[in-house]
Amino acid sequence: MDKKKEDPGRSVEEVFQEYGNMLYRIAFVMMKNAFDAEDVVQDTLIKYMECHKSFHTEEHRKAWLIRVDINLCKNRLRFYKNHPKISMEQLSRYYESREDTDVMEALLLLPQKYREVLLLHYVEGYQGREIAKMLTLSEAAVRKRLERGRKKLGELLEKEGALWKKE
Repeated sequence: MDKKKEDPGRSVEEVFQEYGNMLYRIAFVMMKNAFDAEDVVQDTLIKYMECHKSFHTEEHRKAWLIRVDINLCKNRLRFYKNHPKISMEQLSRYYESREDTDVMEALLLLPQKYREVLLLHYVEGYQGREIAKMLTLSEAAVRKRLERGRKKLGELLEKEGALWKKE
């Protein structure tokens, strides 16, 4: 039984209204530019429209959308050897405080494997077990990536903090 068909409130438009910003943030951090992030979100919604998957819960639907979004980003990144950098002016439009912008700037400097888990855990609020399922990793691998990612992020913030404060 297809729950999307049973639930008229789960149209692509409503899914976009509910999850579009979240999907965009994930894609933006991974792709490092607005144009590719918008394309990835659009492709994610097209895949959602075309899928005939039955979602057991709303959390299942959300996790599926995140997984598709991340996979599409990874696919695009495979084809971009020299993807463009985003400016901090672009990034700062999406975050409210200067501290948020500083953290996101440092996050962009981390390797992708750390960016993913830190973003899903701290920005989107997922637990290690959930992240492990989404990224098809072991829970131990997620914990280790969180630990190493936090350490690297802290080092970057400490090292670059003085530079960012002067701007």
